[in-house]
Amino acid sequence: MNRPRHLVAGLFLLAAACATTGKPYRTEVSHEANLHEFQILQSVFRTQYSGQHVEDFPGHGRVTVRDISLDGFPGNTYVRCRFHYQNRTSTPVMQAWVSLDVLDADGQVAGTQSVRLVMPTSTAIARGSYYSDELRTPTNDAHLRIGWSWRLRCVSDAEQADEPLDPPVQEWQPRVSTPFFIKDRSWPYPTWWSYPDGSGGNWR
Repeated sequence: MNRPRHLVAGLFLLAAACATTGKPYRTEVSHEANLHEFQILQSVFRTQYSGQHVEDFPGHGRVTVRDISLDGFPGNTYVRCRFHYQNRTSTPVMQAWVSLDVLDADGQVAGTQSVRLVMPTSTAIARGSYYSDELRTPTNDAHLRIGWSWRLRCVSDAEQADEPLDPPVQEWQPRVSTPFFIKDRSWPYPTWWSYPDGSGGNWR
């Protein structure tokens, strides 16, 4: 009498197991397809932007992109840019900002990241000096549409001369001691000699 019930329960469990295993399989296939598409986009990006890219910003300096790539994974994709900044202005630079923007197919900013370049010793970036860093800007899926791009921006603050005080402060001058001479005792200075009776005598 209980056999039909057991048979029905077994068929129900089998159907549930089939339904449960089917959904993850389709999800796995979808993830593999997205990953394959992303790898194709990475290859295209690498081909388009291989080599170094130099951009001059008059009055602010030069930014040289040593390496730029499309990294991450589907759902968390970003543009990674390794660069160095060179102060090619006429004055030392106290600090500079370099920004990496990701533009969508319509030319609108889809993501941006900036980095501040400042010497750890609080000294200015001298003329001709370099500063290296890295930026990572999320694409926010802008890379999925044809026509997206990226750009760099750079702004710097030149070193300013100190404003003179009024009235001026007297500058400290080191104390200068009076020079003195040490007599060389080893020098054969002349001495007076004479005979015992007081006659003669000469310097020698």
